[in-house]
Amino acid sequence: MEAGRRTWTRAKPRLPWLVLGAALALATMPAWRPLVFGSTLTLEDLLDLRCLPR
Repeated sequence: MEAGRRTWTRAKPRLPWLVLGAALALATMPAWRPLVFGSTLTLEDLLDLRCLPR
């Protein structure tokens, strides 16, 4: 029981940073996903991702 409590108290301060990192990764996914998974993007493609028409 003591080991589980000790692990939680060490992980608790890191939790907001983990959530922030996950949110940042999800928010920027349209920009980096094609680069990671092997699609060639031009500058025009990147601008289309960033500047979507309304």
